[in-house]
Parts: sequence; C-alpha cells; structure tokens
Amino acid sequence: MDFTVDQAEFARALRLAGRVAPARSSLPILQSILLEGEFGRLTLTATDVDLGISTTLAARVETPGRVAIPARLLAEYASQLPDQPLRLCLESGNRRVRVSCGRFTAHLASADPEEFPSFPPVDESHALDLDASRLREALDRVVFAAARDGTRPVLTAVLFDFGPEGLTLAAADGLRLARVRLPEASGNPQQLLVPARAVAECARLLSGAESVRLLPTPDARGIYLATKDTRLFTRLVEGHFPDVERVIPQSWRTRVTVEAASLRQTVRVAGIFGGGDARPVLLDAAPGRLRLLARGDETGEAKSDLPATLEGEPQAVALNTRLLADLLEAPRSSQLELNWTSPQSPVVLREVDEAGSPDRWVVMPLHDPALLRREAA
Repeated sequence: MDFTVDQAEFARALRLAGRVAPARSSLPILQSILLEGEFGRLTLTATDVDLGISTTLAARVETPGRVAIPARLLAEYASQLPDQPLRLCLESGNRRVRVSCGRFTAHLASADPEEFPSFPPVDESHALDLDASRLREALDRVVFAAARDGTRPVLTAVLFDFGPEGLTLAAADGLRLARVRLPEASGNPQQLLVPARAVAECARLLSGAESVRLLPTPDARGIYLATKDTRLFTRLVEGHFPDVERVIPQSWRTRVTVEAASLRQTVRVAGIFGGGDARPVLLDAAPGRLRLLARGDETGEAKSDLPATLEGEPQAVALNTRLLADLLEAPRSSQLELNWTSPQSPVVLREVDEAGSPDRWVVMPLHDPALLRREAA
C-alpha cells in the first residue's frame, strides 16, 4: 500500500472517524483505524462494533491495499505535521508503515486488516433521503433529553417515528421529554430507536452536508446515515419507546407567555442560588409577570420578575434549573409559552412565533414545599 494525501484533509478525516475508536477494548483491533486505498481515493474506517464511521477523501494511490494502524497514535501524529503532502507506505515484510510529511518521518506498527470487523450490508430498497440541515437542527433539539444511564436502555435512544404526520423525533429521560416533528420527511411506517451517542455523532457528520440517506440493514437491527463522503453505522436499541403523545398533557389551567432570551438568562441566574443537586427555581405566574425565585441555605436567594402574559389561573410550580436550562436552549423562537395544570403536573413548553409548530418540550415538577411557602409569605 502506498498513497499520498493532503495533510489537513487526512487529519480532519482521522478526527472524524477516530472519534468512535475505543481507547481500550477486549478486541485490540478496534483500537485501530482501517485505511483502504483504491485508485483516486482513500477510505478511513473506525468502529466499536455498535457504532462505526467510514469517510472517504481524495488520494494519489500508487499501490492499492489495506492496513490497520492504532487510531489515536496516527491521529495525534498527523495533526502535528506541516500542511504538506503526506505519504504513507506499507513496508513489505515487517508490517511497519512509513509516514512522511515534509521533514518528518515515522515508522508505525500495524495490525492485520483482516481482523477488522466488517459492517452489515444495507437494504437499498428502503433507502430514505432527508434534508441534512433540517435533520441536524431537529436532532439538536431533542438529543439532550435522552437518558445518560442505561437502567432503561430505550431511554438512552432517540425515537425516529415515521408515520402519517412525517418524521417524529423524541427523547426522554423520565424527568423531561422533547418532541420535534419534520412533516416533510415521509417514509415507510416504522419506529427506530437510535442510540443518543450515534445521534450526537450524526449531528456532527451532517454539518455542511446538503442531504443524508437513511439506509436500514436487512435484519432491521441497524441503520446507516450516509452523506456524500461519510457513512455512519449504528446498531439500534431494542424495545418499545413510551407513547409520546400520552406523556404530553393536552389540558392546562395556567398558561404564560414570556420572552425566550430573558427567561434563559433568569433561569441561569437562579441556578446559582438554588440548593442541592436540583437547584430548584419557583416559577410563579401572575397577571402581567412571571416571577422566578431561587433559594439555598448556603447561598441566599434571588428573585426576578419578567414581563409576561397570563391566561387562566395565577399559579406557581417548582422546577429543576439544570433540566430547565438545557430545555430552554432547544427552542429557536423569541417568545415561549409555558403551561401547566397544577404544582404537581408537568410543564409543557412550546414556541409562540413558529406558526403552527408541533414541537413540544416537557419537564416534570419538583415537590418543594419550602419554596412554595416562601412565595406564599
């Protein structure tokens, strides 16, 4: 194997694919990145078996071939090289790889490329093309709500639900839920549970892309998300996602509309003063204003009133500032609407100036009698 590539493009491809190569593994070959040179192009592939990325770049390939090189070592070395043509040549006999760029030369150990796991085939008959920028924006608006721990595996995934209303994306961790809909994305009715880690990598992959193709595997246990030069494979999570529509309350007794930027800032400030891990903040809705109150035994207290429009009953509810702050980063409109039924019921958030937007975010309340008593006083 003998090829020459642009150093900057090679380093970028190594960063992209190498993100999924595990630092430690019971299968040492997974710590390597697979390089496959064909005439005119070079393909880099890394995987941890459950998640894999393959990306292709232009190359001058003198001798086609395959080689597996430790991913982190190669990525760190390539990133430090000058912006000059980089040549990689597999030396016959000793399985060493000679990497040269400008005045730098190194000889790296390699592994048997035949040990590198192969990806499953794709089912082209069920391919679906989506707008990359729209999908990336939608994924960013839901993935934060996925659970971090694996006690309930289905909640560590993002739901891709293809139905009559288009593509519905949803994530939940038991304390909050995000639901975003792409009405223009139609496909065969199906539900896919895509691991949140794969979704986060997909969002990076979609940056700058125009379109993305979703390709299932024949056994329906995995999917590919492919752009022009890069393909991401992930195994799907097995199980049944909660019924999203049943989780989102359809009625309310208190509805308040407030400026989004002011609410984000005020919640961040409240988080400084709230006590405990949840750092609770009380949202007290009254005619003409929304009051936020946070208090901690060791920090003191902070109070702020925001101009707001109230419909229904004046009422207060306590929320986790950390969960609420994350949730408030998802909507893009300048005005937000929050509604709830009682201090013990979920709070639903939606965008006001996005005409007819079906997107919803839900956060569960906290039971904090001390805050409620403080405001009543």
